[in-house]
Amino acid sequence: MHQLHNCPICNSSTIGTFIKTTAQMHSNKELFNFDQCAECKLVFLNPRVSLDVLKNYYTSHYLPYRGAKAWGKFEKLVDSSQQKLDLKRVKRVKDAHVISSESLILDIGCGNPSFLKACQQKLKCQTMGIDFSDEGWKDQSDDFKGLDLQVAEIKDLKSSLKPDVITMWHYLEHDYTPLENLSYLKSISKPSTTLVIEIPNFDSTSRKKYGKNWAGWHTPRHISLFSPNNIELLLQKGGWKVSEILTYGTMNPYLLYWMSEMEQKGIEWDKNMEDEFWKFMLEMLQFMPKKWSEKKSSLGVMTIIATPQ
Repeated sequence: MHQLHNCPICNSSTIGTFIKTTAQMHSNKELFNFDQCAECKLVFLNPRVSLDVLKNYYTSHYLPYRGAKAWGKFEKLVDSSQQKLDLKRVKRVKDAHVISSESLILDIGCGNPSFLKACQQKLKCQTMGIDFSDEGWKDQSDDFKGLDLQVAEIKDLKSSLKPDVITMWHYLEHDYTPLENLSYLKSISKPSTTLVIEIPNFDSTSRKKYGKNWAGWHTPRHISLFSPNNIELLLQKGGWKVSEILTYGTMNPYLLYWMSEMEQKGIEWDKNMEDEFWKFMLEMLQFMPKKWSEKKSSLGVMTIIATPQ
């Protein structure tokens, strides 16, 4: 475990415990501490798990790694919802930047690279994805033919890369050195590059509702929980100018509510999720009227669009 004595964004030493939460989507319910900075209000895991130990928290209890298969006979239905999510993300990119066949979209933390595949099919552009592991694509090489996928860190990217769009779909909250990485990405970008970030929003109604059971903690995999003000400060320090902060994202905020409810009731995350499916669907329909308010008040997610300063 590595202890921080200063805020990773503003470097203030005025930090103190905000909340203690148990490991989520994990068999061992050990407690972890999140501190908050008194200056910029960033909430961050402290002490943090060392990177070589972190892999122990990506087990059969970790639902995103199990994917649609976790839902048994409903696998195809769950799979189709991922396709819809990918198309929403393609639209978010198109709305933020004019894309041509020469454009390069770089996806950081690409995981299962279905988003890049959708970009390739819908935008006919160049694509590249990096992740710390090839778990998301190694057994599906036929599905992702023609995609440039690399096991790499941000610092491994060539200075000559010059991407047109950089996307981070729920990556930055996992990053151990966000300022360093954002600064490096700025250095390899064009003046016209667009950065699109989607992350949990600490200043959201779901966090306030669920407290220590909020799925946004994702303990101990999430390192930083950002609010609009401190994410803008972080980006400025990294050489980026924020052009827009949206109180919503492509991810349905209902998922954060549902995962928080499951944490609250102590679900076994490694089980077959079939018996949860119809209740999940019914409650998602009941949640829809609430979702209409997300453009006024964040329900759990936010999007940031930025360009180099």
